[in-house]
Amino acid sequence: MDTLEVNQEKFTQSFRIGSFDSDFKGRVKLTSICNYLQEIAGMHADALNWGIDKLMQQNLSWVLTRLKVKVLQYPKWTEEITVETWPTGIEGLFGNRDFRILDSQGNAIILASSSWLIINLKSKRPARPHSIIENAKFENAEKVFPSPLQKLVTKVNSQSSLEVNVHFSDIDINQHVNNVKYIKWIIDSCPIEKLQSNCIDEFMINFLHEAKYNEQLSVFNNCNENQDESHFEIRNNASNIEHCRASIKWK
Repeated sequence: MDTLEVNQEKFTQSFRIGSFDSDFKGRVKLTSICNYLQEIAGMHADALNWGIDKLMQQNLSWVLTRLKVKVLQYPKWTEEITVETWPTGIEGLFGNRDFRILDSQGNAIILASSSWLIINLKSKRPARPHSIIENAKFENAEKVFPSPLQKLVTKVNSQSSLEVNVHFSDIDINQHVNNVKYIKWIIDSCPIEKLQSNCIDEFMINFLHEAKYNEQLSVFNNCNENQDESHFEIRNNASNIEHCRASIKWK
C-alpha cells in the first residue's frame, strides 16, 4: 500500500485486493470498499490537519452520517486499485467528501460520496465545521454525483431478518459501533439466494444514532429474490431507536 499523491485538494492511495477482502466469487466485498474509503478519508484529514487526533485535542471527532457507493465494476482478488478522495465543501453542518476508485488502467470502477459531522464528544452535539475547514478551497470541487446525499425513506418488513449482539470487535475509536459493521450486518441480513444471484449496484446509508458495546440490535429489510431495490433498518431491541437505514439497488 503506497501513497501516490497528497496535496490540499486530493489524496491518492493504492491498495491490493487481498483474499481477506474478497467474497466467495473472488470479488472485492462492499465492506472492504467502505473500509478503504474510511481509511483514506482519515489519511487525508490528517494531512489537512483535520484528523481525529487533532480534533480530539478539542474534544471533537468526525462522524460519518451519509454514504453512497456506486459500483461500475468489481475489482477482484490480487488486483491493484487506486483510491482518490477530496473534500467537496460544507453544506449546513455537513462536511462532504467524494471518492473515486480506479483500476490498474486508470478507469473509474467505483464512485462514492459521503457526508460527515464534527461532534463534540462530551455533549454529543454537532459543531460548526467552518471553524475547522477552509471551505473556500473546496466549495467548487468536482462532485461524482449530480445531487447531494439525502435523507432516506425506507419501507421494511415488521419481522427482523437478523439479530445482532454488539461485541468488542465492533467498537471503534469513538467508543461506538464502527460504520462498516452496520453495512456488514445489512448485507448479512439478505437471503443467501439473493447474494448468490445478484451483486450490489448501488448502496446508500444514513447513520442516525450510535450503538454501543453489549447492545442487542435487529436488522429489518424487505429483501427478496425478485426485487431490484431493497430497504433496511437497524434498530435497538431495548429502546427501538433506529441506528441506521439503508437501500441497495441490485444488478
